[in-house]
Amino acid sequence: MSRDLSFWRTSTEVEADNRATYVALSNAKHLTYVDEIPAAKITAAFKDAFQDWENDGSGFYENGRESFQLMITKQFVRADCYDMTKRSMNTIIDIMLEYGCPLYDSTIDVRFDGK
Repeated sequence: MSRDLSFWRTSTEVEADNRATYVALSNAKHLTYVDEIPAAKITAAFKDAFQDWENDGSGFYENGRESFQLMITKQFVRADCYDMTKRSMNTIIDIMLEYGCPLYDSTIDVRFDGK
């Protein structure tokens, strides 16, 4: 089963359409209402949290049947997950929450930002 987990942080209280924001950020568009995130620190956090996983240096991580591909821009992180356990996906979510970036689940079009 595959699933993508997406994350961004809004800089202001805006009523932005989450699906449109997701599509724009997935296409590396810059959005004025989305904060820049510390991409290098986030990359390091993933390397640390998944240090026991094989990592090819391009953001692809693999551990047995579980794997994910990271896409990181100045405003956006998306993890395309394949056969991942809930525990592993929760590790990704926890990393991004440390940077103030709540989960957006494109499968159900819900952003878990508490608003």
